[in-house]
Amino acid sequence: MKKMESSVVFVFLIAIIVGVGLEMLFQWELLILFALGIFFLFTSRKASATKKSARNSLFIGIIFIIIAVLLTTTFKVGLVVAGIYAIIHYISRKRAPQLLMLKVREPESKMDRTDKFIRNQWFGNQRILDLVYEWDDINIQTGIGDTILDLGNTVLPTGESVIMIRSVSGKIRLLVPFDIGICIEHSAIFGNIQYDKETTSIQNNSIKVYSDNYESSARKVKIMTSVIFGDLEVIRL
Repeated sequence: MKKMESSVVFVFLIAIIVGVGLEMLFQWELLILFALGIFFLFTSRKASATKKSARNSLFIGIIFIIIAVLLTTTFKVGLVVAGIYAIIHYISRKRAPQLLMLKVREPESKMDRTDKFIRNQWFGNQRILDLVYEWDDINIQTGIGDTILDLGNTVLPTGESVIMIRSVSGKIRLLVPFDIGICIEHSAIFGNIQYDKETTSIQNNSIKVYSDNYESSARKVKIMTSVIFGDLEVIRL
C-alpha cells in the first residue's frame, strides 16, 4: 500500500513537470520568462562576474523561473489537487497515527555495524514494531498526521541521548518511562503542549521543559520537536 502511494505521488510529480514544460512551449510569454531566468542563471556562472553581480543575477534568474512556473495552469491545478489529496489523506489517517516503538542494543564497532534507517514519510502512517536498533541519536521527519514515539521498551545508554522530531501538522505523542530524565524543547506556529497534567498554549514561539529528575537521572533524553500546526503530549509510563 505504501509503495502504491509513493508511486502515485511520483507519477503525479512527473505529470506536473511534463505538463508545465509543455504549457511553456505553447505560450510564448511563459517561455520568454523561463528563458530570461535561464539566461540570468547562466550569467551568474560567468567567471568575469563579480560576487555581487553573480548573486543578483542568480536571484533574478530564480525569480523569473518561479514566476513562469506559477503562471502555468498545470501548476495551479496540481497545487489544488495536492491540497485536496493532503486533506483527504489526513482525515482518513487521523485515527491510525504513526507508531514508532524502538528496542535498542549496545552499539557495535563503527567499522562492523550495518546502519538502519527510519524512513521519513510526508503522507501516510508507518509502523515500526519490535525492531532492534543500536542506540544513536534519532532524527524523524513527518508530514501530515499524528506520531507516537514509545520509549517504553528502550534501554538508553548512560548519559544524554537526543531525539529530534519535525512535523508539518498533527499531534506528537511521547511515551517516556519515569526513570528517564527528559528535557523537551518544543516549537510551534500554533498548538499546545501537554505535560505533567498541565496544558500550555503555544503561538509562534517555543518552550523548554525539564523533568524533576533530569539532573539526578543517570539516563537522560533530550527531545527536540517542532510542528507548524499541532500539539505535543508527553506521557510518563
